Amino acid sequence: MGLFTTLKSLFAPLPEGAVRYKGFTITATPEQDGNRYRLRGSITKKDQTRSFSLVDTVTAEETCVQLTHKRAKLFIDHRGEEIFI
Repeated sequence: MGLFTTLKSLFAPLPEGAVRYKGFTITATPEQDGNRYRLRGSITKKDQTRSFSLVDTVTAEETCVQLTHKRAKLFIDHRGEEIFI
């Protein structure tokens, strides 16, 4: 990947529910389960993506997004690039 492509990806707009963290893009996609929301999302870096769904549920969608980002960051801190293995 060239320098221009790297810079372009850093400043590209993120989809709703997404944040950047240590070179990864975390996208939260809360799954409604009755009147609760299940933590669900994906972690992307370059052309690799790892989707995840957790058993945790919360009542507010915004809280779900925040917790999804928090859990994904912990996963990245713990596994780093090994997420995609």
